[in-house]
Amino acid sequence: MTMDLTTLVVYQIETPRLRLRCWSPEDAPQLRAALDKSDQYLRPWIPFMKDEPRSMLETVNWIRELRAFFDRSENFRFGVFSKDGQLIGENMLLSRAGPNALEIGYLTHLGFEGHGYATEATSAMVRLAFDVYKAHRLEIHHAGDNQASGAIPRRLGFIHEATLRDHMDDTEGELHDAWIWCMHQDHYPGSPSQSLEMTMYDALGNRFD
Repeated sequence: MTMDLTTLVVYQIETPRLRLRCWSPEDAPQLRAALDKSDQYLRPWIPFMKDEPRSMLETVNWIRELRAFFDRSENFRFGVFSKDGQLIGENMLLSRAGPNALEIGYLTHLGFEGHGYATEATSAMVRLAFDVYKAHRLEIHHAGDNQASGAIPRRLGFIHEATLRDHMDDTEGELHDAWIWCMHQDHYPGSPSQSLEMTMYDALGNRFD
C-alpha cells in the first residue's frame, strides 16, 4: 500500500503519560520560555536553534508556519506535553526521507530529560507512521556525538544502517558525522513501539482507532 498523508490526519495523540498535539499560536509563551531555558542544552544538537532567540512575535509566526505545514500534510510537528499541560519537548514526522518513507525527529527540554518521555513520544510516532500513514520505512538521524539521541532508536529496535562522515553541521557551523537509523515495515510487528497504548484524535477532536 502506498503511503497517504492526506486521507486521515492525526492532530492529537494520548499516551500513558503524554499528550502530543499540533502546535497552536497560543502555545507561543510556553514554547518561548522553554526554548530560552533550554538554549545552551539544545543548541549543540538542534539545527533550528541557530535562529534563536526569537522574539515573541517571531515565535508566534514560526508556530503559524509549522501549523501550515501540518494542515497541508507536509510535515507533522507535535508539541509534547504532560497530562497537566507542561511543555516537555517536540516530536515530528518529516516527509524528506524519500518515497514511502518518513523521518522521525525529537527533542526534550531541559528539566525533563532522563524520564523516557522522548522514547514514549517517539514510539507514538512509529505507530502513527506505520499504522495510520502506511509508511514503508522510518528513519532517525542524529549527530554521532549525541549519544542520548542514539539511545532512542536503539531502544526501539531500529537498525543503524549508515554513518555519513561530516554530513551535518551544528549551529556554530561545525561538521559532525550523521548516524542513520532505519526501521522497515516488516520489522515493525513485535517491536517495542507496536505495544504502546495510545489514542488518536482528528482535527475536530473525534477519536478514531
